[in-house]
Amino acid sequence: MELIHFQKQNKALVERVKKALPAIDAHTRFFDRKNSQTTLQLMTLTMLGGQSPLRMLRQVAAEVEKRKNALYEAQHKVAKKQEEIDVLEEKEKLTSAERAELIKLKHDVSQINNKANGSLKDIAILADAYDNIMSKNNIEDWTEEDFENEEKGHHVRRGFEMLYRNLVEVGRAKEATLEYMQQYGVHAQLAIAEVTGYITLVNGLVKKLETFDASHLENFLDKMRDKYVHNADIVSSRLFGRDGIINKSYMEKMDKRNKDEAAKKSNGRDI
Repeated sequence: MELIHFQKQNKALVERVKKALPAIDAHTRFFDRKNSQTTLQLMTLTMLGGQSPLRMLRQVAAEVEKRKNALYEAQHKVAKKQEEIDVLEEKEKLTSAERAELIKLKHDVSQINNKANGSLKDIAILADAYDNIMSKNNIEDWTEEDFENEEKGHHVRRGFEMLYRNLVEVGRAKEATLEYMQQYGVHAQLAIAEVTGYITLVNGLVKKLETFDASHLENFLDKMRDKYVHNADIVSSRLFGRDGIINKSYMEKMDKRNKDEAAKKSNGRDI
């Protein structure tokens, strides 16, 4: 590490810093991204989306897109700073201010490259998560239609999850949760009865000193989704006169265009 020399700089302190920084910098590289692998996969990918496979895949795509944008931005910043570095390095003699500026620019480039490396790590981690989700759920490919078809089940399941948390946390259902569930056709009192029954069951297991993990709750939520997902079609029919509100023709047109573009590329033609 190159340090600027101030007139009253303590040389002993400078040497101590120079000696300590290499090891610290090396371990700092472990944290050249916003989140750890564990946080990124177990929290970021499930936040708001719960354990819906297609929602997790969509979240992967969104997170990758953010990091791609960060990489393009980093590339642009490095290119601009490198031009400034080249100009300064071409000078035969630098003033103190110019030398300090050169040191700072090189440090900036190093920091940006470290952050870019963190984005690359994140993308690799997310790519692994994407493949694992696809494999775990036996998904070979998925479309916008597949995603839309899973949405009703996701929201019904999410409503029961929020209701469970309400009853455990404050002992009553919150207005927003009840409104959310009603929007997807789930009767509030029936839902409360279901979740209250589950809580009573779990309390009994706890008293017996039985141990279990969060999968116990996730399995209950899956059952509630499967049991009440049809209610979303009932409320849709009531409001719009049809069981499903998804217009498949819009997605078919988009899929056909995408397939046509892929065919053109495979034939070596530009679009």
